[in-house]
Amino acid sequence: MIHPALARRGHGVSADGLFEMPTKAIFGRGVVSRVAEVARELGGSSAMLVADAGVVKLGFADRITADLRAAGLTVTLFDHVQPNPRDVHCVEAADMARENRVDVFIGVGGGSSIDTAKCAAVLVTNGGHPRDWEDFGALKAAPVPVIAVPTTAGTGSEVSPSAIITDTVRRKKMNLFDPRICPRVALVDPDLTMSMPPALTASTGMDALSHAVDSLHCRLDTPASDAMALEGARLIGLYLLRAYRDGLDVEARCGMAQASLVAGLAVGITDVSGCHCLAESMGAVYDLPHGVCCAATMPVIMDFNLEVSRDKYARLASAFGIERGGRSDAELAAAAVDYVRELNRELGIPPLRDLIKVADLDVLAEKAAANTSRPSNPREADVADFRRMFAEVLG
Repeated sequence: MIHPALARRGHGVSADGLFEMPTKAIFGRGVVSRVAEVARELGGSSAMLVADAGVVKLGFADRITADLRAAGLTVTLFDHVQPNPRDVHCVEAADMARENRVDVFIGVGGGSSIDTAKCAAVLVTNGGHPRDWEDFGALKAAPVPVIAVPTTAGTGSEVSPSAIITDTVRRKKMNLFDPRICPRVALVDPDLTMSMPPALTASTGMDALSHAVDSLHCRLDTPASDAMALEGARLIGLYLLRAYRDGLDVEARCGMAQASLVAGLAVGITDVSGCHCLAESMGAVYDLPHGVCCAATMPVIMDFNLEVSRDKYARLASAFGIERGGRSDAELAAAAVDYVRELNRELGIPPLRDLIKVADLDVLAEKAAANTSRPSNPREADVADFRRMFAEVLG
């Protein structure tokens, strides 16, 4: 199937666009208590709870399991989730789900848990391996319903039509993309994010910002996605450093949960673009945290896109609270890029030069150029362009 960015007609407000938001998002402190109610509404009788070891250790999995069982559902726990979720674990979860006749998945945790649940739900109804369903519009059948319960504020997976899964053979991050992959319901409870340590708060928060930025300059942008992306960026500008410095700041945690949700909706309308091409190549090669990769590569792709995205970045600067003060749009756009660099510094995000190696420039560039979302970047980029972006930070 041709990439939507290549098939799109028109420009600006006259361009073709798709505005589809399949996920019912329920936001509020304590809404995790509604998980059994929601599972029952979706017709669930046998649930698979997908979580990582950290979520299990914090007791979230036990709490949700108890609520589900009290409502009469049988529960199977799958806790083999790893960061940058692997295809092998998605296959394992799907096999276990078939054995237990699972009819609803509940992904609890960060993007890795939720994406594992989404991919396993795809495999139960479509069969095969995740790579069989890579790319846009490949699915044959609707997945098993998924309920997303995020415990971080950043990935946006709770409302995303994608599942990003690592192919352990090809060492590639695959994008399974279809509106039907969106969770049916997202229970966005900011109280579940209170336990995030500062480093995780920083990386997931910058992941949310990368969604806002990638959506804003995406070739599939719409007025609706721009509004959401800019509001996500505004909230991140207000609340990320507060949440990083004081994890028990309730308003900051609520603000970041809202930011993750709205930026995730924005990128779900459009697509990710150049930042994720760079970041996902690094994740595949080095198995680094996705949010760290997105944060480190965001200023790089913004510099690359600066001329073609000047107006968008000027609006982004305003969302960050940067006053015009007589500056031109070009100067405001450059100030937005500088703002992202400074935010990385304040959050302790390692600079890109410390995360990559000269010996890997060719493979990093090749994987970035092969990314499913490359056509969505507003400026054409090939292998040589991506290699140059990586190489320039090394001096």
